[in-house]
Amino acid sequence: MRSPRIFCSEISSPMYQCTNIKQIHHLAKVLRLGPTDPVELFDGHGSIAKGTIESIAKISLNIKVEDILLIENPYKKYYQAVIPYLKKENFMFMATKLVETGVNSIAVYRPHQLDQSLAKKDLSKLHSRLEESIIHACEQSECNFMPKIQYFDSLEDCMLSMKTNSSLESVFVLDTIADKLIIDQKDLAAANVTFVTGPESGFSDNERKAMKNLNLKKFKIGHYILRAETAPVVALSKLHSLFGEC
Repeated sequence: MRSPRIFCSEISSPMYQCTNIKQIHHLAKVLRLGPTDPVELFDGHGSIAKGTIESIAKISLNIKVEDILLIENPYKKYYQAVIPYLKKENFMFMATKLVETGVNSIAVYRPHQLDQSLAKKDLSKLHSRLEESIIHACEQSECNFMPKIQYFDSLEDCMLSMKTNSSLESVFVLDTIADKLIIDQKDLAAANVTFVTGPESGFSDNERKAMKNLNLKKFKIGHYILRAETAPVVALSKLHSLFGEC
């Protein structure tokens, strides 16, 4: 039986004190852990450590830290998913499954064609809830690398940021109207791979125009149309297969 995993922003010997009330409640009341029980710590940047619970109370948990290790990411390429903001349940599902599938970075944009109930929401206010969901996904999946998260008010803003900060040669769009399948693209040899997926109602004309002006390549994920929250997860899985990283 594997030891329960606990996220801590920095691992150091010989002792770690957890003050996250939700985390303490889960360990003490749900998992029924107590003194002498083993746990595993991870910092989201590749460091992991074995630990033993020394003491546990309502507002603090003390863990003796042993055997700190720095491990390599099992995936050699760097994967960034550019995904639309969706309804909360669908969005959280999409983000956590991307983490479980091995994404390195997530850029969230506000699509033009968005439900009115979501149109005025401040995307940055998603962060605490999204980070909590990502931590849970890392704990469950044994992923030791938490993705970087960025937020943009539009797809155009996101593309402009990418154009300013890096090359767009390894950025491509996954679109249902594309002619070629992603799984056939053996020439995607870049070390960093960025893929863009659309919202539930598809890309708007202005979004398509902006991406066309940047000469971004377009591919289909498969022969069928996937749900917006499913598409990036399937796409990342296919990219792993394409690059022999399964």
